[in-house]
Amino acid sequence: MKRIRIPLLFLAVVAVMLIFFTDRNNFRYRYQVGSPWNYETLTATFDFPVLKSEEQLMEERAAKSAQKMDCYRYDANVINQVKAAFAAFEPDSLRNAVERSLERIYRSGVVASLSSDGAMISVRHGKRMEPRPASDVYTTAEACDKLLEDLGAAAAGINVDSLVAKKNLAEAIVPNMYFDPQATATLARKAMDYISPTSGMVYAGQKIIGRGETVTNEVARVLESYKAEFISAYGGNTQSDFLTTLSHLLMVLLLLGIYALMIYSTNKALFLDFRRLSFLMLLYTLVYIGVAVFPAQHEGFLYLIPFALYILYTQEFFRNRVCLPLYLAALLPLLVLRDNGVELYLMNALAGAVLLVSYKYFNRGLTQFANSVFIFIALMLVYSTFRFITGTEFVKKDIVFLALNSILAILGFPFIYLFERIFSLVSQMRLWELSDTNNALLQELSRKAPGSFQHALGVANLAEAACRAVGGDVRLVRVGALYHDIGKIENPLCFTENQTAGDNYHKGLTPLQSAHDILKHVDDGLALAARNHLPQVVSDMIASHHGTTKTMYFYTQYCNAGGDPAQVEPFTYKGKLPESKEEVILMFADSVEAASRSLQDYSQESLSAMVNRIVDGKIAEGQVVKGDITLGEIDVVKKIFVENLQQVYHGRIAYPTAAKN
Repeated sequence: MKRIRIPLLFLAVVAVMLIFFTDRNNFRYRYQVGSPWNYETLTATFDFPVLKSEEQLMEERAAKSAQKMDCYRYDANVINQVKAAFAAFEPDSLRNAVERSLERIYRSGVVASLSSDGAMISVRHGKRMEPRPASDVYTTAEACDKLLEDLGAAAAGINVDSLVAKKNLAEAIVPNMYFDPQATATLARKAMDYISPTSGMVYAGQKIIGRGETVTNEVARVLESYKAEFISAYGGNTQSDFLTTLSHLLMVLLLLGIYALMIYSTNKALFLDFRRLSFLMLLYTLVYIGVAVFPAQHEGFLYLIPFALYILYTQEFFRNRVCLPLYLAALLPLLVLRDNGVELYLMNALAGAVLLVSYKYFNRGLTQFANSVFIFIALMLVYSTFRFITGTEFVKKDIVFLALNSILAILGFPFIYLFERIFSLVSQMRLWELSDTNNALLQELSRKAPGSFQHALGVANLAEAACRAVGGDVRLVRVGALYHDIGKIENPLCFTENQTAGDNYHKGLTPLQSAHDILKHVDDGLALAARNHLPQVVSDMIASHHGTTKTMYFYTQYCNAGGDPAQVEPFTYKGKLPESKEEVILMFADSVEAASRSLQDYSQESLSAMVNRIVDGKIAEGQVVKGDITLGEIDVVKKIFVENLQQVYHGRIAYPTAAKN
């Protein structure tokens, strides 16, 4: 079952993310003309044309229809036929005048009649269309009149009417342009196609509407245009349900995969700790749901969500080097699911980073609210920057939300205790309480086993200094050091540090009996830890501070008295090997502090030799094979031990005795 717990955990998170997935490709804004805009200030993220309303298009179509242009087919051969009809015109002096007049008339065009009252017509010459004023074209009757007029001007003194009558002019003048209904219909359709569906442009970064502003007809037309271009650009809901679900699944796997990789890269051991991994996944899921669901009606509500709580919670249970990378990965859904995701991401990233630093100095009582001020400053800094960049106005409601955000980021602190109980974790606040030497259990150790209590304080100081130097959890190692010998409460006189001069608990006991009583303090310590509800991590340090080493003093006595050297088990601790860096340092510090009390020479050379002998001995025994510590860090630990012991056991000035008068 343990092998499939983590896969099942990830599957559960994926399922929740799919349920709450918000498709950014859907245009989710709802609005009504005459009502206020209830979302954040909407700014164009790309260039798009403003579409005309259907009413505007209908009006333009009607106007185009009223301006319909008739199309006529031009026949260039007709003029030759008409000239031939006047070839025998007499007298000869007028024949040339007739030809010139006919050329002018037929060049303009002659129709039987105009099919409409339009100001313009279109004349087709082969494949070429030529627009022409309708007033330039002659009907056959007008062409006859024009010819008579031209002849009258050219034939002074001649009876033109009698000449024309002989030629039957009305029959000779025929049209050279013919109405083409098919071409007219085609031309009308093309004219409709030339009606532009847009009326202007909106450019990226330009404000469309601000929160609280009334949606007018003009603004609604811009919003509809934005929606049409948005769907065109992102696909909208045109995909099948299968493809939509698949795309959502791939995006969810990508986001969760980045988060999982970030966990692995910062501390791969977290994948072996189901409780802590579950806690991180819960925090990630809560952040994701907040991003996906909270702004369903009002996008501005995202300014209200205190995402920085993620930092507050994780730094209580994890090292600081883990918190910020995981937080930045947890915020990635903002970039994917929200249109103003870049602003929100940077805003919350900065707020979380500020909280990570400020909480080190302001973490007690009312001083915690100083963190709210720093968070608010960080949020407003990014918010103001984006207002200046986009040229949009500051919204009072946004600023109120940001102020509430910064306060909620601190008011959410009590939930740490809930998470601590649910996931059996230990917070920094809990460690702080446990490190108080005035608590009941440590006071009991101080009363019943004062020497062991002083030893615990010395170990705590050594371990704390070494842990700080190698980047470990200082507070955790101090708590572990204070409680590592808590089991000695049950039988304090068994240990030399609690014995007074002349007392010897082990006098009369065999080496096997003495070893049994000595070894028992680890089991007693674990029992006391369970009864007093100490965190598991502290119990682990109690169990591992001796690892699987031997009580060499009594084992050597046993062997010297003729005992079987192969009988090692009765003299061996049944604890666990230290795994964390803090457990390894505690093991070293415990042995070094105890050994330092029996030294006669506290010079640097003597202390260095003692520290190296003990630490190297633990390594040679295989006690740190599981430890999360490097050889370089062990060298640093040795150096810190020597420096610390030199300060504790430094030489003191001998005060002179006052001379007697």
